[in-house]
Amino acid sequence: MKKYFLAACLITTAQLSAQDIKISKSLANAMNRVDTNTIRAHIAFLADDKLKGRYPGTAGYQTAVDYVIDQYKKMGLQPAGDKNEFTQKLVIRKSLVNNASSVAIIKDKNGNTDSLLFARDFTPVPHPLKENTAVQGQMVFAGYGVEIPGGYSDYKDLDVAGKIVVLINGAPPGLITTLTAHFSNAGNKINTAYSKGAIAVIVVNTNARPGTNPNPTIQSNTAMDPAKTAVYGHGFVGNVQAVINGTSALLKKLFLNSGKNMEQVLADLKNGKPAGFDLPVSISIAYKTSHTDFESYNVVAVLPGSDKILKNEYVVHSAHLDHVGIGRAVNGDSIYNGAHDNASGVASLLEIARIYSAGAAKQKRSVLIVMVTGEEMGLIGSAYFAANPTVPKGSIVADVNTDMPTVIAPLLSIVPLGAEHSTIMKHVKFAAGYLGLEIEKDPEPNENRFVRSDQYSFVKNGIPALHVKYGTRSNVPGFNLTAFVQQWRAKYYHQAADEINGIFNFAAAKTYIHLNFLISYSIAQHAEKPVWNENDLFGTVK
Repeated sequence: MKKYFLAACLITTAQLSAQDIKISKSLANAMNRVDTNTIRAHIAFLADDKLKGRYPGTAGYQTAVDYVIDQYKKMGLQPAGDKNEFTQKLVIRKSLVNNASSVAIIKDKNGNTDSLLFARDFTPVPHPLKENTAVQGQMVFAGYGVEIPGGYSDYKDLDVAGKIVVLINGAPPGLITTLTAHFSNAGNKINTAYSKGAIAVIVVNTNARPGTNPNPTIQSNTAMDPAKTAVYGHGFVGNVQAVINGTSALLKKLFLNSGKNMEQVLADLKNGKPAGFDLPVSISIAYKTSHTDFESYNVVAVLPGSDKILKNEYVVHSAHLDHVGIGRAVNGDSIYNGAHDNASGVASLLEIARIYSAGAAKQKRSVLIVMVTGEEMGLIGSAYFAANPTVPKGSIVADVNTDMPTVIAPLLSIVPLGAEHSTIMKHVKFAAGYLGLEIEKDPEPNENRFVRSDQYSFVKNGIPALHVKYGTRSNVPGFNLTAFVQQWRAKYYHQAADEINGIFNFAAAKTYIHLNFLISYSIAQHAEKPVWNENDLFGTVK
């Protein structure tokens, strides 16, 4: 197996220095005018109970949209959405499986059949385009379902055309964390199977126990264009005829009479040895899906560039405007305000826009400020925008994403997730160096953070992108910032407690704003646009 490590030497790519970018006195003053009270005011408004958690399609989310548009107008930003407006409309489709309709039957070569148990053996994934799903075919096991150009392939010498592919969760060993997260993504696996001619996919979570709820709610969310003719997202977008999730109990049934030892096959996969083969069974799958559609909006503004050529290229700043809405009551509170997630990110972008709008930056490239919807529903607002931007798609050179900065302690070090894959790292090094911040590797690789926020939508569309997270460095001797963040996250992340009266360090928020501004400013000022590192796998995304 060819191992895909990105050596630490990638981070030593030629750096930009402070001398390469001139931070004028007027620009430095504009940066210094970022006011912690203004940051707090943005967060307080967006995380107010009146917005009821900013769930897309609700009045609370619309209030957030109106607030952002009002801020854009006050700063003199130009609209860059649909029809010279600040909004880009999309349709969010919530799809729900009819549990009682769900049937799956396996048949062996002798004609013997076995009806699978709903929830215990399998659960269908809602079909985003069809109300009635029915498919049958021969089954084939394809390991992780991963194919890495020029290297590892679970599909080598395996014909899956017209068949139903069985995959397991996870990715091959030996990958760096961002690639592990990318290749573990179920949507990528489904796309790969579809490109090989598969008609349906079964994804088995080998760690999942059989469900105990006989009637679970099985729902998925996708973005659609207003005409409802195309689906966007990072999961099942209707390319294959059906997708079902399976349990280890199902996998055991499928391996019976296969001539293969399941435990040995799984062990081989964990050791990097692909294991694909035909299974001696076929399967029939049928289920019904109901759909509920509603409109939502991305909010888009532009700060035009000053260079007559480069102004036709764009650096995107993105952050998600939505949160999860109303949830389970905790201590009598059922409003999940999302102060950190992601009112703090929206506040950061508004203040970055304010620095640009002051006029001292005179950036050569244009800068798009994009607040997206539906991140909490599966990155669907950014998936739609990245695939259908309101500017020519080929003109976007980079995305700098901001999601839950977690400004709860002094910001002394950063983790630029995704920057190691492209020359964006040069700009991160310049910005971090200017501010005296240390750059670290991801301290929590098992969190798969790189594919869990909106920068991933841009990467999937071939656009270099990053998401800057907090590092582990502390100025308090003996203080374990990583452990503190984990404790904080357990209490506040996606909880009703995430309100403005929680833990905030607004001085750190100001530094975070300066950092992200300087990254985009550096990109906007340099004639060379960001490119993927040589032979980087994300550079092969089309």
